[in-house]
Amino acid sequence: MTTTAAERRTESNPPAWHTRLAEQLKKIDRDPALAAACRRGRNTEPLDEIDMHEPITYVLEGDEDTALSEYVPLRQREAVTAAVHHSLALYACHMQSKSAPMHRRGISLGTAARKLQMAMPSKDGAAQRFRAALSADSMTELTSHLRFLVSLLRTYDIALDYVALADGLATWDQPERRQGLVRHWGMDFRRTPPKTTDTDSNATESPKE
Repeated sequence: MTTTAAERRTESNPPAWHTRLAEQLKKIDRDPALAAACRRGRNTEPLDEIDMHEPITYVLEGDEDTALSEYVPLRQREAVTAAVHHSLALYACHMQSKSAPMHRRGISLGTAARKLQMAMPSKDGAAQRFRAALSADSMTELTSHLRFLVSLLRTYDIALDYVALADGLATWDQPERRQGLVRHWGMDFRRTPPKTTDTDSNATESPKE
């Protein structure tokens, strides 16, 4: 899977909120009350669901021991708040009735959509919804398509990197960053999957953060 220059910089020096978001995703795995609260937020605007305030605030600012330098900067606060809200809500829906974590590092939206297209009897459904997501003009339109895609990913037990998704959502309203992200997701969707050996197909992939 290829990465953009921005993503390579993020992988080598990720912002602190990425780590805190990964912690909250793990918490959803084991906290039914938090998972239910996040699912209630799937059709709401950021911060409208009061029981999501605590996990979102933690991702933005950490705890009392977090240095100010690790807070999300004020100029990014609104965009990251929205991205975290939608990522937590989508993940909670993805995890409903699941025992294994559905957050898996390195599986981009494009890669997940390609896996979905290969798994579904009708190949057009996943492709059409994926293309619609890539052409979304607003966060509201994008998350509407993502909710549908995530419901399909859940049905077919396909994981997704929710930290990377949140990072993309946080920059969706920046045209240049959005264009780069769309190209990256599109390339992953069209990429020919690597051939697997019998050993590979029988190996069990352990969940990653």
